Amino acid sequence: MCSFDNADTPGFALVTEAIERYAAEAPQTISIRWVMDSREQQLRLYGGMTSGPMQYPTSNPAVQTSDTLATSDHAATQQKQRHYLVPWDRVKVFVGREAQLEKIANFFTGSLTQQPRVLVVHALGGQGKSQLVLEYCWRRRKDYQGVFWVNASSRSSALQSYGRVAGELSSQPQAIVDDGEQIIETVKTLLEKWEELWLIIFDNYDKPDDFGDVRQFLPRGEHGHVIITSRRRDLDRIGVTMELGALSPDEGVNLLLRGRQEIDENLKTAKEIIRRLGGLALAIDQAGAHIAHRRIPPHRLQEFLETYEAQRKEILSYTPSSLWEYGSMQSHVEDDHTKAINAFTTWEISLKQLLRDDPQLGDAVIRFLTLSAYFNPARIEELLFRNYWAAFHERDDLSSKRTRWRHIRKSLKKKSQESNVHKAHAPWVRAIGTKIDVGKKTSSHHKTTDHWDTEHFWDMLTKIHNLSLVQNIEKDAQGASFSLHPLVRDWLQHRGQLIDHQQYLAEGFEILRSTANIYNESWWGISIDQKAALVSHVDACMLNEEHLSESHKQLGNEETSYETVDELAALCFHHGRYESVETLFRRVTKNENAHINRFTNFSLVLIAQGKDEQVLELGHRCRQYRENTLDEKHPDRLAFMSLLSQALVHLRRYDEAEPLQRKTLRLRQEVLGELHRYTLESMSDLAYSLYRQNKLGDSEALAREALQLCESTLTEDDTLTLMVTDLLSVALQGQSQLNEAETLQRKVLGKRQLLRGERHPSTLKSMYNLALTLESTKKDEAEELYRYVVQTLKEVLRKGHPNTLESMRNLAILLKKDGRDEEANEIMQERADIMQAAESTAD
Repeated sequence: MCSFDNADTPGFALVTEAIERYAAEAPQTISIRWVMDSREQQLRLYGGMTSGPMQYPTSNPAVQTSDTLATSDHAATQQKQRHYLVPWDRVKVFVGREAQLEKIANFFTGSLTQQPRVLVVHALGGQGKSQLVLEYCWRRRKDYQGVFWVNASSRSSALQSYGRVAGELSSQPQAIVDDGEQIIETVKTLLEKWEELWLIIFDNYDKPDDFGDVRQFLPRGEHGHVIITSRRRDLDRIGVTMELGALSPDEGVNLLLRGRQEIDENLKTAKEIIRRLGGLALAIDQAGAHIAHRRIPPHRLQEFLETYEAQRKEILSYTPSSLWEYGSMQSHVEDDHTKAINAFTTWEISLKQLLRDDPQLGDAVIRFLTLSAYFNPARIEELLFRNYWAAFHERDDLSSKRTRWRHIRKSLKKKSQESNVHKAHAPWVRAIGTKIDVGKKTSSHHKTTDHWDTEHFWDMLTKIHNLSLVQNIEKDAQGASFSLHPLVRDWLQHRGQLIDHQQYLAEGFEILRSTANIYNESWWGISIDQKAALVSHVDACMLNEEHLSESHKQLGNEETSYETVDELAALCFHHGRYESVETLFRRVTKNENAHINRFTNFSLVLIAQGKDEQVLELGHRCRQYRENTLDEKHPDRLAFMSLLSQALVHLRRYDEAEPLQRKTLRLRQEVLGELHRYTLESMSDLAYSLYRQNKLGDSEALAREALQLCESTLTEDDTLTLMVTDLLSVALQGQSQLNEAETLQRKVLGKRQLLRGERHPSTLKSMYNLALTLESTKKDEAEELYRYVVQTLKEVLRKGHPNTLESMRNLAILLKKDGRDEEANEIMQERADIMQAAESTAD
């Protein structure tokens, strides 16, 4: 019984509210306890429970009340009160995470320490931190005299939780004053007196700058265990950090399909869904809820996967109307009903914190993150943004070292840069790369002397990383890099209602163009990995265009984007990504008035893919323009004619090709001189035509002459030098001069492996030529080379590419000569099927 002098007496409001709450909850609580008593009796009857009553939920599922647990049926006077103030929001089916649960248990196992043991469970929002700890609390509840859940999303919410704990533990709740610091001291004093284990969970300690040091809340003593869940990574000083990673594929499938058994035949598709969702527990559960809501059976999971890209926002924002266990875990009844959360809202919380902490930089960071979401999320480099920033300083942007690739006249390109790139340059890139005030007004014509501040960028990246919005931040000689969880990427692309995907994609392509320009100028000074990384970003942007952009606004469909196409297409072409280049130039060349060199570059990539008939079609389209606009000696016209003659050679129309090649060579010698690389290219083209006509002596002589000129004017690593050397080797091989041919071919192959990589089409061509030479002397090595070439060409180019088909034929012939008729016949049948399928597609 409590008595107060008047309504203003300290504690009156708290006790009055508690009495009113208990009275309101009493009928449902009594009913629930009757049911639980019945279950307890059944469990004891069948040996499921040996001693002590079960814990009972209150009518409010957000709170568990304490209950008196008898330590002995015959020792009622020695009763000790156990306390379990933990949310009732455990998921219905908890799957996996057994290793992590064991790791938590092991952390708290062992001899007592002088101070509480503190474990920080860190993970991306939605990874299941709270649910993991809830499961640990439930499974280990009997190990503790008290388990207390604290909402640490803010200091005020933590104080409310502590007020609840103080009222639970104090024998005189009316004596507790409404003072935050006093409440903290009350809880600490009470728990420090315990000789039994206690556990406190500080859930969602994501804002330490606002909250303050959580250690102020911790009681001293050797009997305490503390778990802190947080998206923040910088809490190592508080306790030992345990990283909670993605669910394993098996765990994810179990969660996705709610343990259904009929998934064996569809397991591969289910695991692909888990991979696409990045193993994120909350997102997988949401996808599972969506699948259940739509009544999608396991055999139709592929349909879900196919529609996911178009419905990402709908699926990852979906929460069931009821019985959704994910929310802002509350442990005090004063709070409103728990707000349901989804994979998108959990990251929005972190973003709002970033904006609040630094509003000016925050806007720039949001732009930076959103643009990054259109790139390949596996690794995004600082140099992309540094080069974009540097694009506003004048520099030459053309090189004469791109084999065959025709670039647009410098005057046109420079004009485009001044009109487009500077227009696109926004304050955000200055804000993330320099410490200049983003609000400072500067003239767009003012030539700044600012430098890119790598340390400033790293500090910004670290801040975002601490909020778990980016992952895997690293720093090396090239600068910083980071990755995005695939679902964080999806959220960034789809947050808000008015996001303009095309605007972000356009600027994203401009960012990539800035680095592509540098790579194209210094191609051989850039590592294969760096080039592959940049190409992967181009691929990602183009894939995002397919899903998010209107077709008429895609890169290459508007004349203002042509120069960006030139740079990115050159990058992809030299990296052997021909399909991407073809896609871009098909858009550009819809415009009949596009520059002739863009038709030339399109022809070049078509030839590389064995699509020679289409090159002739382009030639017919451009014929009137060439004849009416360009003199027959014009370099651009000669470049296009050179490619037309190559297509004729591939189509075995030698009577048309050879005269055209001889004319092109003569005109280039007159206009450009004998030592110009385009003249040397024409010599190489003619030598190749002679080789294809089996005029091997003439081909060898012309190739040797061209090689001698290349060695006098170019480096031995130059692509043209290597191409001519390779051509000479096959002419020698055709004349059975195998030793010299092999020596030349191994030399070219070694350099191409180093410069281009193992999977580049030109490298594979060198392997094929070497295998052809080795057939009669080193059959095992020849077979190994053929097998690698066939398999890789299928992946890099396509199954129906002429080089693929020719390699398959030669491998089959080699096997047949060795008496392996069955495998040879299988390869030839596969080859015939591929050719038939290609013909059907063409029809």
